[in-house]
Amino acid sequence: MIKKNQTPVSKHAGLALGLIASLFLPAVAQADGCFVAPPFVWNKHKDINEPTQKAIMVYDAGHEDLILQVKYAGPVEEFGWLIPVPGRPTVQKGSMECFYELSRYTQEHWEPRPPSGWKTRFASLSAAGGDSQPEPVKVIEVKTVGAYEVAVLSASDTGSLENWLDANQFSFPKDKAAVIDSYVKQQWYFVAVKVNLAQGIWGLISSQLKLTSGELHPLQIGFASDRCVFPLKISSVNGTPSEVQVYVLSPEPLVERTMFEKKFPEVHRLALEHNAQRMQAFQRIREIGRAVRMHTHPEEGEVFGGPPLETNVPLNQILRMSVPYEALLPYGTVTGKEFPECAKKIPRLKEKTWWLTKQTWTFKPEEMRDLLFQPAAPAFAEDLAGEEGYYVAQNLARLGSNAVPALLLALQNTNPIVRIHAASVLDWRSSEGSVARDQRVLDYLPVLFKDPAPEVRMDAADAAGSHWNPKFAEPVINLLQDENEGVQHAAVFALKRNHQRRSENLPVLLKMLRDENLMARANALEVISMANVPVPQEDVLPLLSVTNVHVVNIALYRLGRDGVSYEELEPVLHNRLMLARLAGLSFLERLENNKEAIGLIIPLLRDPEKPVQGRAWRLLRQLAGQEIPQDQPDKWERWWADNKTALILADSTKAIALNPKDGEAYHIRGCLYYDSQKFTDAMADFRKSCELGSDVQDYSYYRVWLIRARSGEKEAATRELGTYLDNRKTGKPDDWPSKVGRFLVGQLTEPDFLKDAEDANARTYQEQHCEAYFYAGSKRLIEGDKTAATDYFKKCMATGMKDFEEYESAEAELKFLLVSPTKSK
Repeated sequence: MIKKNQTPVSKHAGLALGLIASLFLPAVAQADGCFVAPPFVWNKHKDINEPTQKAIMVYDAGHEDLILQVKYAGPVEEFGWLIPVPGRPTVQKGSMECFYELSRYTQEHWEPRPPSGWKTRFASLSAAGGDSQPEPVKVIEVKTVGAYEVAVLSASDTGSLENWLDANQFSFPKDKAAVIDSYVKQQWYFVAVKVNLAQGIWGLISSQLKLTSGELHPLQIGFASDRCVFPLKISSVNGTPSEVQVYVLSPEPLVERTMFEKKFPEVHRLALEHNAQRMQAFQRIREIGRAVRMHTHPEEGEVFGGPPLETNVPLNQILRMSVPYEALLPYGTVTGKEFPECAKKIPRLKEKTWWLTKQTWTFKPEEMRDLLFQPAAPAFAEDLAGEEGYYVAQNLARLGSNAVPALLLALQNTNPIVRIHAASVLDWRSSEGSVARDQRVLDYLPVLFKDPAPEVRMDAADAAGSHWNPKFAEPVINLLQDENEGVQHAAVFALKRNHQRRSENLPVLLKMLRDENLMARANALEVISMANVPVPQEDVLPLLSVTNVHVVNIALYRLGRDGVSYEELEPVLHNRLMLARLAGLSFLERLENNKEAIGLIIPLLRDPEKPVQGRAWRLLRQLAGQEIPQDQPDKWERWWADNKTALILADSTKAIALNPKDGEAYHIRGCLYYDSQKFTDAMADFRKSCELGSDVQDYSYYRVWLIRARSGEKEAATRELGTYLDNRKTGKPDDWPSKVGRFLVGQLTEPDFLKDAEDANARTYQEQHCEAYFYAGSKRLIEGDKTAATDYFKKCMATGMKDFEEYESAEAELKFLLVSPTKSK
């Protein structure tokens, strides 16, 4: 956190240097309706003047280079700086340009676009006890480095080191000796620094001058170390808080794990805030939607608000969905080309690509300890088992290919929580790309498709969809039948994204359309919908009864694409799920020439749910143009009985007017006339249908035969139909429609005709028997056998094939048979 008004370092605070890879938060640009990024402006004050301590750390192959700069305000002669390091150091002048380069780069790429008695030489303490004993304090080197006088020390005794510091006028609190002692016991070296008043411009400055610019020039220290370290503990001697900023460069990404873990409470807070804002936004959208719906369609009631939003969401789920990007650690790869001044000071920066992180912390004295940086990938992997595992995994994924070995080990962990958290980033994209793009991860995905944890299977399917390989096809198709709905949806999405490569899988998917598991059938149908492949209607219609609105919508989409009769939609209007019934009504509303649907909609006025009643009534008013009240379904039923034929005839006439060459439209209207026993009008339409030709041409000729035979022209009608059958060009010579015609002209007996109607497919059996019973009944009626005709017409209706014209004609014939003798018009 950056302080806007930094408290100056104490006048005697020169002993401390603080450097750390803190958890710098890369901010996200704030946009108030504008997508134009402002020009980059470097904020020098933020990175150069504000931090109490700044450092650049370059660590590789057991050697660390430290470029250090400290902020100091006070008399020049009172400045003193003590820096412990684990190996014998080399010290040279550092360059502020290095800090300028890194500050500019990280701000542009990672941040938004908003003392008295001073001696010119150090005193040397003699060793006590004779020359044969090692010196308690050994002054290894004294040198001038820019404006500094620098001494490199080693010490074997804390008291002697304190005496040396006191003799050289380094003010060190006696009650803080334990801090020095911890470094002495580790056999660390010390770099003691004073401003050299005899050199350069400092010789011209009075002893009362205060340093206020915050830019004492840096020191560059190199030393051997078995790990990347920053000696922050010594800064606790000052007794004041310190803001520390560090740039860490290494061939692999590094992290200070303890400070990373200390960030978890802040991450929790940010995630909860982000989730609360998201929930509020969703709730507001729903409230607006409900208000609009209630204003425009009050008759439907409050159905579109949905169930209450879940507010007690588990933290791990929030972390998966709601961790703001700015909470993640910043990592990126760079070369010496981006930092030419740094490369001059540290030539090995030119040799390879380096991982860079910029991190900032503010420490209280009691929090200060030496900071140890370790490889980030294995460190993150060790934290995956905790509640913050999703957040840890997202940081791990930022490391790209460097994360893969640790990620694969986590995916093999016996702890399902670790595997779940690791799998959550299989398709997570960072500046380094998706970790799932790595071939090692792709090769392991088939194992994850079978993981016991559904979350892992789901994430593996998502990753497969983004990075498809033909070998994924079979296992992903198997996931369509997974017991977990989320896994099923992920598999569907993966297959749909790669539908152009899926032709070889269509036989398996088509077979799945007959699976006993209706969800598996629906998933297969959704995948197939991306391909231009015919799907048997009998495989789709059962899905209209499933109490899952997603499945119902898939079925409706496919039926709307391939064509469906109104009667076939009846199951969805009786679905036990209210949302399914509403979906069915919405589907009917979108169909053209949909007045035939009125008969299906009227019963929904008695639905137990008010939203269904309301939508049904609104749709009825729209289709019928009637203002009969919603609470009077009896009146609607009487009105439909009186006006059904006229309304449907009007729709058919409109269709003919729009396309006068549509033979099927004439056939449909002819059937309506036939059912009303308006045979003259029916004959004209059937003749026109025969003339124009259509898919139902055979049946137009059969209706012509029925009308002529009923009018006493049976012999002439038989000759005409026989000639047509002899020259018939539609269908196959011995298909079912041809058998209907052969039965009418007497070439096939009634028993043989009914026997030929049988079929192994249940749907085909019902369809062919519906037709057979109607034509058998019609022929008996023409022969004067009303009893047999009535029996056949009843059998026709018993097939339940309400979408067949023969079913409606049988229903009409029964009405006339029960009311009055057969009429002709």
